Amino acid sequence: MTKKKETTERPRAALITNHGYPAPKLPIGGAPDTGGQNVYVHNLALALEEIGYDVTIFARGGFPHFGVKKLRKGKEKFSEHVFYQYVPGGGNEFIPKENISVALDEELDWLEHHIDEEASKRGIQPWELFEFINTHYWDAAVLGMGLVTRWQDRIAAKAIVDLVAGLVPQERLDAFLAEARWTSPASAVAYHLGNLILEPQRSMGPFLKNAIKEAARSWARKHRKNAGQLISATERALSSTRRTLAQSLRPLVAAEALGQAILQAKPKTTAKLRVRLGLADRHVWTPHSLGILKQERYASRPAEAQRSLRFCERRAHEQAVCHATRTFAATSQEIAERLVTNLGVGADRLFFYPPCIDHSVFRSYEPTETTKTYKYLAKKSGVAIDTLRKAHIVFETSRMDTSKRKDVLLRAFAKVAPKIQDSYLFIGGGPENDVFESLRHIVEETPSLDGRAFLLGYVPDEHMGPLFSLADLYVSPSEMEGFGMSVAQAAASATAVVCTETIPFVEQYGADDVVTLPPGDIKGFADAIQAFLKDDKKRSEKGYRLADRTKALSWRHQTELFLKHLRRHAFPITLP
Repeated sequence: MTKKKETTERPRAALITNHGYPAPKLPIGGAPDTGGQNVYVHNLALALEEIGYDVTIFARGGFPHFGVKKLRKGKEKFSEHVFYQYVPGGGNEFIPKENISVALDEELDWLEHHIDEEASKRGIQPWELFEFINTHYWDAAVLGMGLVTRWQDRIAAKAIVDLVAGLVPQERLDAFLAEARWTSPASAVAYHLGNLILEPQRSMGPFLKNAIKEAARSWARKHRKNAGQLISATERALSSTRRTLAQSLRPLVAAEALGQAILQAKPKTTAKLRVRLGLADRHVWTPHSLGILKQERYASRPAEAQRSLRFCERRAHEQAVCHATRTFAATSQEIAERLVTNLGVGADRLFFYPPCIDHSVFRSYEPTETTKTYKYLAKKSGVAIDTLRKAHIVFETSRMDTSKRKDVLLRAFAKVAPKIQDSYLFIGGGPENDVFESLRHIVEETPSLDGRAFLLGYVPDEHMGPLFSLADLYVSPSEMEGFGMSVAQAAASATAVVCTETIPFVEQYGADDVVTLPPGDIKGFADAIQAFLKDDKKRSEKGYRLADRTKALSWRHQTELFLKHLRRHAFPITLP
């Protein structure tokens, strides 16, 4: 018997962010496959907590945390009502996101078992444990889709068994229930229903007609229905395909037709089944990026550069997810458009949910609040604090990845530095990989960058907000961003921005006040940086206009709107 749900419990929500090194304490400055998406998930979780939810963040485990030997396993606290739950699968080593599909089956098995156990403790069905499951990126979406599919298959299998109980040997019903994971009852309810009754006679071609009559009469007697209507409906469906259907396939059509006739004879039962299947579908997907977008931007690259990104595999996963998911959160207009045009998602199923901003961190800082950060920069660069305070500072921070094109920024600044003597460039981010070493080589081999450009590595959290604020200019030469969170953070800090034209934040919030350039345009970046550093008034005006526009990007407000969107799409949302 199902126990009544405890009314004193907070409602629960689940977030899945599956690749990289997501954890309560994210690696300072980022780590492989660990960046803006994880900051997004953290802030969303905290907003849900503030509204009144208990939140579980599921992330791949079974391997060590980044930079330490501690194993990612079990449950780890993030805040009072937010916990990380590490999901084993795929072995005991880090897997790049392009290869993460090898871990998904094992992770799905573990998730299903874990949620079953947690639901059983509370006397509820597993799909009732969370009001919604919000997945991030395609790999997590495959897990969310898989959970819904398995839950719906269980529901459908039980409904089918109830409809044929007493007509089919119990051992056959037990085998059918045990095989439900592999035979997808929810995708073919009518077929499985008719097939259970017709077997084993259905394989006997000449006797199929008699088998249909016998099965229909048996079911009709038990359920007090008109056997003649069942037989007629089944034979009509079979007759209409007789001329074009191979003899060996006729039993499949017969099973489907008989099942449809039975479902039509039990409209109330069929309607209840649809409702129950809908209640188990609590998955909402936030892609953060799409394979088709990234592939388009890599189209001119050599085949070798594209091969490791597995575009075909990724597109196939995304198409499957879109086919099986009823609602979506798009972090940019570009992603929203491609969900509609390339993946067939109805616009009414979309919610626009861009990365928002922690305005307590990313804001304008008073001079007294930046002293420690100037000391940090002085220590890293060897430049005196007083010199730095009077200088023009250019800043960029992101993970060390070729797509961020930090080399473009260094080469552009190399042209600016001799012309503006009081300018300094600080680049944040890690790890100290091949990209980092190539940047170090550029600095060492370029005379105009000597003593003027510095690689900070991972920037401690305590300095991140003040650094965005004290910078005179934030520059992002990144080839592709799902939204452009660091650019948004610079804007919230009232810092002027120069970036590539591929960053969605600019189109939506700062087109008139951000200078944008094509990726790789070294001269264009150099000219824009120089023009901004020479014009204090223009730089200040554009920075403050950007800050004003970012006020709308409130995590609490957007999350409340998100919950209302889910409620409109029949999710059992209780708050706010």
